[in-house]
Amino acid sequence: MDSGWIHDLLNWLAANPGWGWALVFAVAFIESLVLVGILLPGIMILFGVGALVGLGVMQMVPIWLAASAGAFLGDAISYFLGRRYRERLMEVWPFSRFPNVMQRGRNFFNKYGEKSVFAGRFIGPLRPIIPAIVGMLDMKPARFLVADFAASIAWAPAFLLPGLFFGASLEVASEYAGRLVVVLVLVLLLLWAAWWLMRAVYMFFASRSARWLRKTITWSRRHPVLGRIAGPLLDPSQPEVLSVTMLGIILVILFWGVIMLGFMGPFAPQPAAFDAAVADFALALRNDLTDPVMVAFSQISRWQVTLLAAVAVLLWLLGAGQVNASVHWLVAIGGGVLIQALLAWGLRATPQVAALGSEKFPGPSSAMSLATVILVFFAVLVAKEMKRTHRQWPYLASGLLLIVLGIARVYLGLEWFSGALMGVLLGLAWVSIVGIAYRQRRLEPFSGTVAATIFYSALLFLFSWQVSRHGEEDLARLQSPVVVREMPAAHWWQDGWGELPVERTRLVSVASRGFNLQVAAPIESLQAQLAEQGWTAVEPADWRWFVQALNPSPTEDNVPLVARSYLGRSEALLMQKDLPGDRRQRTIRFWDSGLRLSPGGDTVYLVQISDEELVQRFRLISYWRSASIGSDALPKARALFSGLEVRDTGSGIVLVRQARGPGIEAAGQPGSEGGRSGR
Repeated sequence: MDSGWIHDLLNWLAANPGWGWALVFAVAFIESLVLVGILLPGIMILFGVGALVGLGVMQMVPIWLAASAGAFLGDAISYFLGRRYRERLMEVWPFSRFPNVMQRGRNFFNKYGEKSVFAGRFIGPLRPIIPAIVGMLDMKPARFLVADFAASIAWAPAFLLPGLFFGASLEVASEYAGRLVVVLVLVLLLLWAAWWLMRAVYMFFASRSARWLRKTITWSRRHPVLGRIAGPLLDPSQPEVLSVTMLGIILVILFWGVIMLGFMGPFAPQPAAFDAAVADFALALRNDLTDPVMVAFSQISRWQVTLLAAVAVLLWLLGAGQVNASVHWLVAIGGGVLIQALLAWGLRATPQVAALGSEKFPGPSSAMSLATVILVFFAVLVAKEMKRTHRQWPYLASGLLLIVLGIARVYLGLEWFSGALMGVLLGLAWVSIVGIAYRQRRLEPFSGTVAATIFYSALLFLFSWQVSRHGEEDLARLQSPVVVREMPAAHWWQDGWGELPVERTRLVSVASRGFNLQVAAPIESLQAQLAEQGWTAVEPADWRWFVQALNPSPTEDNVPLVARSYLGRSEALLMQKDLPGDRRQRTIRFWDSGLRLSPGGDTVYLVQISDEELVQRFRLISYWRSASIGSDALPKARALFSGLEVRDTGSGIVLVRQARGPGIEAAGQPGSEGGRSGR
């Protein structure tokens, strides 16, 4: 369904917040009407409205009351329609077109009785069905209305609050690192899409593979050549024939994918161009709040994590007398280690987007291949010991872990996208080979619950150990690089300054997003000069800021300043000075622009001066909200940098540099406007 109109509707609502209660009432009412609510994406609209409440555009209480009233009225109409027409309702269009949906509602009511009125309001597909069903089944009106009134009151905040907190967090995050919001949304969307796709694929094969298998066996037995080759593999008398066949199909697909990527990739421009585009996009998303999390997730690919967790399971299998399972587990691990060694030895080169220097992490795909072999073959091992309805969960867990690991490594520049995909495909191909051999043998059963507990507990412990041991070191090594370029100092002072960005971020929700100054001077001397005027250097808070921000009594002392990102990097220098009044301060932030002036090699810093106020949202989270100083940039720059040359460009940017000796400027830049007078 095209959701563009939802975006336009929410934009209109943001500009006309007075109509918010009417829109929410209408959405809740229509979504509650029997069957009609299935066609309206009401939850998406309510989430967006909640986000606007979180951003402070609208008030929570009127929206809550409007949503509850609309839901209650819609449910009441659906109930009386069901009570009036009874079974005849099932014969009328559009109800006759959805017999399965109506039957699900009937089954739900038969199972839970009156509780279904309250519970059904929180279950999307049943929400517009249950009121009509309970009316058809002659539930007393008074009992229905009381139960539905309570459900409507509780339902509205349950579906508005996620959007509300998202909106509040969006405002907080955009104050500091707009890229953090983008990364969070992308990761959540990728994980949700992966979860949905894996479940859909698993259920697709689970519901059709038996029929396909019967047809394949019949056809293969009639074939004079394939009958002799594939007969033993497809013999229904053999154990786990269904799983073996599916693994064989997957094996063929994976080998074909590996061949396409590995051998045809060098002769086509698309893989390299796509890899470069993904790497550039990942680099653009880098920020100080996300980097530590991604570095932590990347530790899963270290052999000390996956391999030692696999050894823990191997020792338990041997102790439990599971010799055959131990042998296959050992073969799978050994093959994974061999694939990793071969790939790390020379298949592909690590991309240089992270500027790691001479010390490199394992080459692309090698780390992913070992992690894939161990995580996925463990799922094959354990799923065999579970009930058929539960066998999807080990595969889903392994798939999500691999996706998180792949995202982290691509984000940090440790992998090309195609290299990570190649490693996963090779690992899955090896798992299919060993899995076929394992599923063909009749083995003694063991406790899948115990094995899973041992494996995931060991994985968590080893992961935590590696994060504590290598996290800070890897974070320093994988810092987003500064792209350095040179420019003549005279050209920068004249009009070259216009080639540099004028805004730190494009997010319109950030009040103070523009740069005020460009400063070319040693950062140490700038810090010393500001310190003499009462400014204090601040060490920006890390991810633990979130805990400190939950203080119910926020003050200047217990709510720290958080670093703000520019091109994925935090400030080279952050200083603050208290302002008159409560909970107010002024900050000055310096970012390395990457520009070096010649001769001399002076660094040009992009500088932002902001007034900040300590605010608390919903009596829950506190943070410093910035405000632009506007046209005061020039006089403030003159006051702060009295010993330096200051120039007003007339475009909202003030230039500051070290004072030049007599005649130097004239020789380097005729007709300069520079000078201590700031003309």
